[in-house]
Amino acid sequence: MNTTGYRVTYTLLALVLLSIIGGSILFIPSGDPETLPAAVERYAPRDGDIVINPISVMIDVAPNYQVRFVIDGTPIPESQVDSIVEIGRYEFAPGPGKVIERWTPGNHTVVATWSGGIAGTDVETLVWTFRVQ
Repeated sequence: MNTTGYRVTYTLLALVLLSIIGGSILFIPSGDPETLPAAVERYAPRDGDIVINPISVMIDVAPNYQVRFVIDGTPIPESQVDSIVEIGRYEFAPGPGKVIERWTPGNHTVVATWSGGIAGTDVETLVWTFRVQ
């Protein structure tokens, strides 16, 4: 192939690459960031996440809030939740002797309900689902 053939080939490849990048920017949805309730700083795994065992369910709320978990319809006793109330971190990991001993493959729904705020009147709920592979 002569020099002109290489130039044409590289020019066409550059145009294809630019059109792929441009199409990605224009047509792939960027999505809106999730809006969390005011008391929630973060939670994990995120809604719609696909995870691999072992995994723990965690939520960070404003300091001095109380959180209760219900996972797949099963209330999680406070004694089985690792919590640091002063910083608002609550975490549940399945294990032997707990109401959920291990995650089964499939979807799991978490309902986290918290209370606190001024005079303990702020009561809200966050529901999310994740999938264990």
